Amino acid sequence: MTLTSIIEDVTGTGRTLRVYDPTDPNAVAALERHFEVQNVAVEEATLPEGPDDFVVLQDGDEFLAAADLETLRRAVTFESGLLDATDFESTQVPDVLRHVSDTTFTAYGKQRMILASREIEEQAYRAGGGQLHSGFQRLSLLREQWRLYERIADRGVGVHVYGVPDWRPPETEWLTVHGRDTPEIRRAWFVAFDAPEGGDCALLAAEDDPNEFAGFWTYDSSLTGDVLGHLRAEYGSAQ
Repeated sequence: MTLTSIIEDVTGTGRTLRVYDPTDPNAVAALERHFEVQNVAVEEATLPEGPDDFVVLQDGDEFLAAADLETLRRAVTFESGLLDATDFESTQVPDVLRHVSDTTFTAYGKQRMILASREIEEQAYRAGGGQLHSGFQRLSLLREQWRLYERIADRGVGVHVYGVPDWRPPETEWLTVHGRDTPEIRRAWFVAFDAPEGGDCALLAAEDDPNEFAGFWTYDSSLTGDVLGHLRAEYGSAQ
């Protein structure tokens, strides 16, 4: 098993995002651009009664989540502050994005990958326990996220980071560093959370072209277990 083989074995399920009575066509276009590389269809709809500008995510006929159109637009266009978050008290991942799990994606750039990572990181922050395993490709990229990960650790979460050892993080009790220079560590971007009482989740993607990633995220405990099991078997000893 490798991280790449886990990605290749995943077949994502589809979702439908219905935008009811939108008043801003640019907002709808922004959602279409965001979800066009994911297994999510964006449709416009109307209701005889009810508010304008709201969004409903469905799996077939099953309701999954709803959101205000402008709130979701701000998140997917990176205006909500999630990219630069240092904690999750003032910012929060919209429920619609949280429920677009078990879907696959292609051609995600760096900003979209950060936004997807925030979903898993927020789960760890709010759980207040468990272990968070994050692959940065290069350890030097952890510097940009240091304050956020410090806040997550302050909530009682054990943090493991993986990457090519091009930087030595400060020694601290809450951090376990796995500095390895292997092809899959250089290529993979992952955030996997081993929750203390259920709620395991993971994001895993591979860089197919420079700054272009393909992969999935999931709340399936078995699939998350595959990711965590491989990481522990292959990189269990901190370097």
